[in-house]
Amino acid sequence: MIPSSEISSESLAATQANLISYIAMTYFVGAYTICRVINRTEITINVPINELPIAVVQLPNGMVEAINLGCSVFLIEEDAVFWFLDAFVKIHDAARFRCSMKYFVVTLQSTGRDQLDVLDRVQTHPVLENMPNFLLVVPKVGKFEFITNRFVGNSPMSCEYILLDEYSIESDSFVYGENLFPDKLSDLMGKTIRVASFYLIPWFMMHKADDGLITYQNQSYTADGSDGYFIILFCLRHNCTWELHVDEKNLYGQVFENGSGNGLFGALLDRSVDFAVGGVGSYSKLFPYFSISKPLRRAAVTCLAAKPKLVPYWKFIFIVFSPSIWKMLMITSITLASCLFIANGKSSKSRDKDYLWIFVNVLKSLLLYSTDLNRSNASSVILITSLLIFSLIVGNVYIGQIHSILTLPPYQPSINTVQELITSGLQLIERHPIWMFAIDGSSNPKDQKLMEQFRVTTPEHMTEIVNNGDEAILIVLLESGHTMVSDAFSTQNIKHYRIMSEQLYFEYEIAYATKTWPLLDRIDQLSMWARDACLFQYLEQIMVDRYMNYWVQVAIEHSREMPHVQLKNMVVEEISGALMILVVGLTGSTLAFLLENVVCYSFRYVKQVLMK
Repeated sequence: MIPSSEISSESLAATQANLISYIAMTYFVGAYTICRVINRTEITINVPINELPIAVVQLPNGMVEAINLGCSVFLIEEDAVFWFLDAFVKIHDAARFRCSMKYFVVTLQSTGRDQLDVLDRVQTHPVLENMPNFLLVVPKVGKFEFITNRFVGNSPMSCEYILLDEYSIESDSFVYGENLFPDKLSDLMGKTIRVASFYLIPWFMMHKADDGLITYQNQSYTADGSDGYFIILFCLRHNCTWELHVDEKNLYGQVFENGSGNGLFGALLDRSVDFAVGGVGSYSKLFPYFSISKPLRRAAVTCLAAKPKLVPYWKFIFIVFSPSIWKMLMITSITLASCLFIANGKSSKSRDKDYLWIFVNVLKSLLLYSTDLNRSNASSVILITSLLIFSLIVGNVYIGQIHSILTLPPYQPSINTVQELITSGLQLIERHPIWMFAIDGSSNPKDQKLMEQFRVTTPEHMTEIVNNGDEAILIVLLESGHTMVSDAFSTQNIKHYRIMSEQLYFEYEIAYATKTWPLLDRIDQLSMWARDACLFQYLEQIMVDRYMNYWVQVAIEHSREMPHVQLKNMVVEEISGALMILVVGLTGSTLAFLLENVVCYSFRYVKQVLMK
């Protein structure tokens, strides 16, 4: 056995390489891609791993591309470690690939004072708060130490080093046989996690409490609501506390083209918080900036549209018939007047009756007034008879329709579908542009029209708009059938609105996190468990009963159950019988007119022949 003091640097490097190979083969067999991060190739350790997918990255180029290949494990050389730690957030924010469970293995080659300096600098680096699975392979005299950061608890406790195991070069074995990547996330030992949200019924409602798990402005809070209870449950399960960030002015906020932001999303973007939750959907425009959780629950967006109003009374005399009926009646009057004018053209009694006189009398007949039309020949008698029958049928139908309308006044058409909403031209009102994030940028013509009609208002003007009852107010249909409406609605003004039967769109509520937050997988595990147990549906009922106006919920639910009286315009098919009689009369009158002319010209011809 060779004494450890006589081991050459080449043998030490070879042993270290074999240890890295052992770690990779033991812990990372299931990894999609392993990134080996180096800086200077001349001092790089030759790690004999051929069975695993390894992407070698020589700094400073190619790191983002390597992460996009699926790197979740990083083998980092000592000369690259500080560049990697400094650039960790930047390169992951630039990458498209997300993986919250990452592993980091740093191999040190320095000894003595240089080694202590490296360990001290690594230990105080703030990015280690995002690295629970962090392992340092440290060469010592005759052995290698495997050190990790504590991670749990708050600083300086979370920055402390823990010795996991040692590898004895002399005995060629591990001393303690411990897991080199222990689970640090099950018990966070009171670690403070920063979360962004705001008061939003029924998702997140915070209340002061002496023993709350949430701190906000140096005071202790607890939280209610489906998302509030969820994050409280998370910290009860994993022994942590939340530090709450609230932007009352910008609420959700948004991300601007220059990469800055405000509100909930802005706090997440500049990493003032690690996690954000509170009734937000999986908006595609935000995907490049954050990691997203698995769906928490489904929510749809629709409208409370203004209830149909009564049709103005002055319109009653016009709306009984459809436009096609009125056109047909006008054409019929002109045609009958022309036929009667031609049929009576040779009568001595009608020589002083011009076309206008005949036309007015035809209109009088249609209005069921007495007329003085000439009936001197068979063709005019047949035509007038059919006109009278037609007028009797149409006139009585008109009178019946008018009486029905006055008995049960009709309402204007209701708005039930997206197309009807677009056609109505009503403004879509809400207090934040996030309501249209899901369809913003869509190429669908309907979505583009909805975006044009959408308008953001202030909380101060929301009550005034709701009280007027002339616009469409966006609301959320919750998963169990309840609705999330603005607090501007009351039992007095809700009667002015009617819920649409068609949804504008639906979304899955999710949570957002930074791309490097290591606890997102644990959030997903808990949310899937909560969904399987129907916890969110149970909480929804409790939150609605506790925080929402019961009578507003009932009024919305029943707003479609008593349909308004809808006017049914008469169409041409409904007077087809009367038209048939009129056509038969017109045909008979034409035949009689032709026969009269044939007989008349025949007698005249015979008379002229006899006179010769």
